[in-house]
Amino acid sequence: MADKKITEYNDGSGQSLDYFVGLLNGEFKNITRANAKKIIYSALTEAISDLGTSFNRVIGVNSSNNAGLVSNANLIATLRAAAPTAGGVLIATRESDGYPRFRQIDQAASYRSQAVGVAVFHAGHLIIIAKDEDSKQWATSNVTGGNTALGRMAAMADFNGKANTDTIITTLGTNAPAATYCRNYYPSNVEANDGNFGAGRWWLPSAGEKWVIWSHLFEINRALEAIGGTPLNRGVWYWTSTETSAAYAWRLYFYSGGFNDGNKTDEGRVRPVSAFY
Repeated sequence: MADKKITEYNDGSGQSLDYFVGLLNGEFKNITRANAKKIIYSALTEAISDLGTSFNRVIGVNSSNNAGLVSNANLIATLRAAAPTAGGVLIATRESDGYPRFRQIDQAASYRSQAVGVAVFHAGHLIIIAKDEDSKQWATSNVTGGNTALGRMAAMADFNGKANTDTIITTLGTNAPAATYCRNYYPSNVEANDGNFGAGRWWLPSAGEKWVIWSHLFEINRALEAIGGTPLNRGVWYWTSTETSAAYAWRLYFYSGGFNDGNKTDEGRVRPVSAFY
């Protein structure tokens, strides 16, 4: 991706910023523009999400080492455009032929009405993240969902979310609210009986699938926002279909990326996934 500079100082000079000022152990240091746009994009995204507000001005230093202020609106717009889309994050669409297609995030305006989710490609795995989510219990009582209980490391290597969900529903039926919600889910812009995107084509992600989603959180949320979807919430736990015992299943805390064995009767956030198999 071509390097982009942040322009439009508040004095209207139109100069560009080559460095940003940062503090390290109480001393001012220069941060290269290439690193700064990644750091500041992540920091601003987190701050805006956590505080529900944004900065009015950010100070930078241009190529002549002269300080200047950048308008908040221009900073946000430029950083969003310049931020890299790591890990193969794309928009998943249903187009006129009814088959899956994938589009770059900068095409969101043209394909928003056809978007059915966000795709992430990671280490040979394709995961489609739904635009919507809900709060559900994993189960209505502390009983096994029929899957093998896994320890933490084995859980992180579990990419069998579809098979897990099949087993949970076969074993527990409607007593598995999280899995049932995912299995019955379909995007609002397709029919329930759609052969690629309709009900029955989605599942409760496994621990490994959920870990991939968390590891690409900023890029996925950027894409979800671009297509009008609900961003993943950094302040909550998300259920996985991976079990740790009869009474507990693995869930992932999206603020820290920590796994925890949650009581199945607790409510947690649930986000369906697919792969359009």
